[in-house]
Amino acid sequence: MPSPSTQPDDQKLMLCIPGPWQDRTDFVRSVVTRTGGDFMFAGAILANPKLKDHVPLEFCDRYPEMRQAFEIAGQGKLSSELLDQIDSHRSVLYVRFPLDAIAQRARLLTFTSLLHELGGFAVKVESTGVAHSWDMWNALVSSDNLFDQYRCFVILLADDAQFYSCGMHHFGLPDCEISRACSMDEAADTMNRFNYYQIAEQPDLRSGHTFSLTPGAPCFQLALETDSRHGADDLFRNPNGVWTLKQAEPSDGAESR
Repeated sequence: MPSPSTQPDDQKLMLCIPGPWQDRTDFVRSVVTRTGGDFMFAGAILANPKLKDHVPLEFCDRYPEMRQAFEIAGQGKLSSELLDQIDSHRSVLYVRFPLDAIAQRARLLTFTSLLHELGGFAVKVESTGVAHSWDMWNALVSSDNLFDQYRCFVILLADDAQFYSCGMHHFGLPDCEISRACSMDEAADTMNRFNYYQIAEQPDLRSGHTFSLTPGAPCFQLALETDSRHGADDLFRNPNGVWTLKQAEPSDGAESR
């Protein structure tokens, strides 16, 4: 799916919101009339003068394959009715925030709640590739449960050789990957728990350390690699790297969880 202009050296948390606005003028009119002047849109900035806050917002034309993009990113969780509504969109908004999901929670809710009120159909985290209905988005972002916040921004994927996560850069942490020699369920459970462990505990992990879910569970040795799946200008790229989890026997000389 084509994305709006990006700055490789200035990675952002980017959201994609399709909506019913016929053109830019129609969107500006909606901002003014529905918010009573609390918000303004000028140039490429959506601002709340009272809060003295603003976010970059790019208004783009309709994208013909938007329904398919949301259907894939929604992983079967978006209703056919919502997908049909998305298919009827006339324009698309791309909104940028600093790449810090936890610190940006209040701002994310403030500005996305406005765009929902103005008619936005749903939201896709363009910097991960996961889509949510508004009910799910609001529930996950507003939750004090760290795993809910994790689910909002991180997705599990697979290539020919490995299962891997995408989106941990929203928490300033490396993603992880594990061989497809593991079953899908085992790999998903291990990656989700490992990623959550990184967010919740902020451990000092290093290559050579080991990780296991329980004392009797398989032990994985960690190796930190660069993110070679995504180019420097790719919104999915994790500048913090990727932890490779390689199954191994526990070692007396290795630190483990």
